[in-house]
Amino acid sequence: MSHAPTFKPGDKAARSRLGKRARDTFALVIVASPIGSAVGTVVEVGAGPVVLRRIVGPDGEDDWMSREHATARLERGRVFVRDGSDSDGSRKPSANGTWVGELQLDEDEEIDLTHGQTVRTGRTLWMVVLNPVPCPDDSLLIGISDVLGRTRDEISLVVSQTALRLASNRRVSQSLLVTGARGAGKQVVALEAHRLLEARRDGKAPFRQVSAPSLADGTVAADLFGVVDKYATDVKGRPGYFEQAHGGVLLLDEFGDTPLAEQAKLLNALQERVVTPLGGRKAVPFDALVVAATNRDLDELVAQGKFREDLLDRVGRFRVHLPSLEARVEDVPFLAQALFTRHGMPAPLPWDVVESLVQRDWPGNVRELDAFVERMVALAHVRGEVVVDLDTYEAAAASVDGLARGGAAGPPAASTTGPATRTTANVAAARAPHERRDSPPRDELLEALIANDWNKSEVARQYGKHPRQITRWMQYLGIERPSGE
Repeated sequence: MSHAPTFKPGDKAARSRLGKRARDTFALVIVASPIGSAVGTVVEVGAGPVVLRRIVGPDGEDDWMSREHATARLERGRVFVRDGSDSDGSRKPSANGTWVGELQLDEDEEIDLTHGQTVRTGRTLWMVVLNPVPCPDDSLLIGISDVLGRTRDEISLVVSQTALRLASNRRVSQSLLVTGARGAGKQVVALEAHRLLEARRDGKAPFRQVSAPSLADGTVAADLFGVVDKYATDVKGRPGYFEQAHGGVLLLDEFGDTPLAEQAKLLNALQERVVTPLGGRKAVPFDALVVAATNRDLDELVAQGKFREDLLDRVGRFRVHLPSLEARVEDVPFLAQALFTRHGMPAPLPWDVVESLVQRDWPGNVRELDAFVERMVALAHVRGEVVVDLDTYEAAAASVDGLARGGAAGPPAASTTGPATRTTANVAAARAPHERRDSPPRDELLEALIANDWNKSEVARQYGKHPRQITRWMQYLGIERPSGE
């Protein structure tokens, strides 16, 4: 029996092994744990079986986990997990079971998982990830997906070229085109480029941003290109954003919506790296990294004659594309924790909250996730709580989904992560823990909830159920948590 190598994102070993972007490297990554230092730990899963051991860190341990809790192996692009271990030659099941969603694995059962699916051991939630890439601690692009790692690499490359040219007083010709769905984090790419460039230039790297479609407005055009003194009555001369961004980064947001009549001006500026202020005759040079961000398909716009091909050629020499969160679900837990911290909830997220966030649809991508997290934090603060729990998630989901349906509250959106598949002979005997006839007496469940301060995870552990099953029982039995609790 082999023991899987583990490492934390940012370690030299992780960088050297995962930085190569080897294909078909499967791993189990800790995406939630009561041990905050353990989150992000990677366990590679190869052809031979590997043991998932109790999580122990400098800030405690997951005492719900057995010392050798579960076993994983890889076969034909799927990760197979079973409860317990036989590393010493005898079969030993875990004390609290291994769970996939609401399904607890039987003693002799093995279940297969694919990319993006989760499995729980104790209070630690693991996710199957294909080609995880460590995220630097100081990066603004948070996540472990392979595509995000490649994005960070491309940004680093173009920033390095920009910094070298600035240091040698050579003309900066670099531009970076960022595409992606709405809310995917395109502006963050520009901010990450600025962070890296600022570090290379000892903090001397300005950042400017302008909405490209507004260039048709003369006032905005003056802001971008500058204006000479006395250009019009009571107009004072001022440098434009191009000039102000000299030595730094200029973000042209909504670039694909630039009016066709204004595209020639941008092309000239980017081609020659000079701008002529409104009312002026003398061109002003600038050297800056120009980042153009859009959610439009520029190649299609070129084919339709709505976008200049030469302008696309100019800005598209370096490109990155940010896919939707649905396509990089492995980034959701890390983004969520960062957003909770930003909004005032620094504690590690409990596994059931992370599992719910992973399973929820995010059509608005990072922007929608951020708004949802902010709502959860607000609800927790109103209740006087210092941490978020599954109750907070469900309240936020009910209110958001109710607003989406015109005020009628309802259950969270359906999961985008497919169900796990049983692979043993006892499939036909699979339990249905959600059936109402399995509910305990009302008084018994109420007593358990009160005794555990309405902590559904603790009550679920006592009954050997998933916390969502406790919620269903409460709804079926008419039990509501008092508003002051």
